Amino acid sequence: MKRWCLTVAACALAAGPLGWQAMAQIATSDVAFPRGSTGTDISGTISGDQIRDYVVRAQAGQVMSVRMTGSDIVFFNVLPPGSDAEAIFIGSTEGDSFSGTLSQSGPYKIRVYQMRSSARRGESGSYELAISVTGDAHAGHGSPASHRGSIAGIQGMDGVAAFDELTARGFRNVDSFSSGDTLYGIYYFPASGLCIQTTSANGRIVDIRDIETHPACR
Repeated sequence: MKRWCLTVAACALAAGPLGWQAMAQIATSDVAFPRGSTGTDISGTISGDQIRDYVVRAQAGQVMSVRMTGSDIVFFNVLPPGSDAEAIFIGSTEGDSFSGTLSQSGPYKIRVYQMRSSARRGESGSYELAISVTGDAHAGHGSPASHRGSIAGIQGMDGVAAFDELTARGFRNVDSFSSGDTLYGIYYFPASGLCIQTTSANGRIVDIRDIETHPACR
């Protein structure tokens, strides 16, 4: 099975698997949860260069979770509202599970696809998606105690908003540096000793991860 990872994929990878997807024919389906439920399961099969978008409408502050099981040649990405290519999660590099606090309200696309190599060979793969949306709208803003020390939902945020949100969650910005147009920030959460690094490009956070240690994280 594909590996599981906590880190949301970097949007900068869009030139890879996302580039050819933009040229493919995409079938779109709206996702509706059963009355009284916060989630649903969806199964299907894709062949060759077929791509399927599952559209989930959610509000900023809610937590969306997606888990894929099935064939190892099938992956999914998560695209934010208004995006047809740039993703906040890329399954081919980040694994088969996504969970994050949403920074925008609107329709999110869960894009199911194969890598170009297997698509060219005309291979087929089946899959099942477990999709859920929980929490109240805007619950992630204002940083309740349950969000202290959490990095959920930071990926994809505006860089300034991410700084404010991390500070509100109890993180200290202990270092920052740049390489070309890419900016890096080091944040420390004293209560647990968590040391994280943010990567931003074009004003947005494209990656956030636990780096375990840094000279300034103390």
